[in-house]
Amino acid sequence: MRSLFTIVAGFVALTTGTGAGAQTPTVTDPQAYCRTAGTVDMPDRQFTPDKTPEWMVAPFVNPQYPRAIYGISWRCVSGNVLVCQNAQSPSCLKANTDRTPTPGMRDFCRSNSNSPVIPRVVMGTERMLAYDWICRGSEPAIAKETRLDAQGFVAADWKRVSPK
Repeated sequence: MRSLFTIVAGFVALTTGTGAGAQTPTVTDPQAYCRTAGTVDMPDRQFTPDKTPEWMVAPFVNPQYPRAIYGISWRCVSGNVLVCQNAQSPSCLKANTDRTPTPGMRDFCRSNSNSPVIPRVVMGTERMLAYDWICRGSEPAIAKETRLDAQGFVAADWKRVSPK
């Protein structure tokens, strides 16, 4: 009798979502996920997508080149879905806000005094930079700041979307 009780108790625990066998509920709709999540930099394990919905891709489709979508990143801000196109650059990642010139930037400016731009290949390409850099004389200097959103992403790269 005791083993029957143990089996029934285990079955009840598994089927009611409590106990050791409980799993975190999952969501497949990005809008529902964001309404619940609020603001997150990327979906976590609670989101289990079927596929990227067309309404998330639509803002990036060019009628002349309908197949030129490289991939979509998305995140939640204040319960809304924001999307970014991964166009062969790190533009969908948080921006690098370091104001310290790298050794490569210093070397470039010593060899290219007063250059109106320091190329991305010199500055680094692992993340977008929050600043455009130039050479002021033989020293790197920040020429312009890129507008970031409250979470530290390049604001212009992200679009708020929803299904029609």
